[in-house]
Amino acid sequence: MTSRSPNSDGAKAFQWLVTVMGASHLAFVAAVGRLRPEHAVADLLIVGLAWAGPAPRRFLRGAFPLWLTGLLLDTQWLWLGLRGPVHTGQLWELERALFPAPGGLTWPAFFASHTHAVLDFFCGFSYAAYLYEVFALALLFFFRKHPRFERLCWAFFLVNALGLVTYMLYPAAPPWYIMKYGPGPADLTAPPSPAGTARFDALLGIHYFAKFYARNPNIFGAMPSLHASYPVLVAFQVRRHSRAWRVGTVAFAALVAFSAIYLQHHYILDVVAGVSAALAASLTVEYAFSRRGAPAAASMPLMPGGDSRA
Repeated sequence: MTSRSPNSDGAKAFQWLVTVMGASHLAFVAAVGRLRPEHAVADLLIVGLAWAGPAPRRFLRGAFPLWLTGLLLDTQWLWLGLRGPVHTGQLWELERALFPAPGGLTWPAFFASHTHAVLDFFCGFSYAAYLYEVFALALLFFFRKHPRFERLCWAFFLVNALGLVTYMLYPAAPPWYIMKYGPGPADLTAPPSPAGTARFDALLGIHYFAKFYARNPNIFGAMPSLHASYPVLVAFQVRRHSRAWRVGTVAFAALVAFSAIYLQHHYILDVVAGVSAALAASLTVEYAFSRRGAPAAASMPLMPGGDSRA
């Protein structure tokens, strides 16, 4: 008689957990009439990975927080009715008092009438690439068998959870909304807007941001800026690696932070809050992994022959 190992039992439990969650989510969005092709792809992918073998399952164990994040963001419409009163003019006035732009404007309003095609291109590009940077680093960590793979994925989940909780407790209108509708009572029927990113679309003759923001279920999620958060997560994860990694990721984080303001999607205050949320999430995950006794990640380079610093 052979005995089952605890690892084997744990793998089976994980396989069935993923299968039930993926199938349940797919059935739910189909039942409520919100099924999109990406739902089917994501849900069927995680179920397939769970049963495809040890290596795919190892990837899924680390990347599972990414699927959970997608689930959180995609189901915002379920709880939007529970959020508190929407704040419209408060951030606008506080921003103008703390960070006044020429003419007594906020900086998003100033940049709305001071644009340049070069800035439109680079800011639009960074605003599109910010999410792919996270996924690219996660894949690099996985294929390099780097212990920071799981840490990055869990930090990504946590910073999004912090953002969504804040959206519930302090729903706030973005600058483009105030510039279009004013600081009065919130118009809950106002459609989402690509704001300044529409100039990037026009520059390239595409509709990327128009389609991206058309699917946004919550336009009153200015505070914090998760656009500013994601590149900070990446910079935090590579902070002990080569100077090229550190300088490159910090520079990209700074570009995205500027873009959030230049494109009228966020205030400086939102960016500061987004950076703070990213650091809080990263440090919390670091502490949790250190308590778990996870292997140290400082000594392993990202690329063959690369350096890393403790």
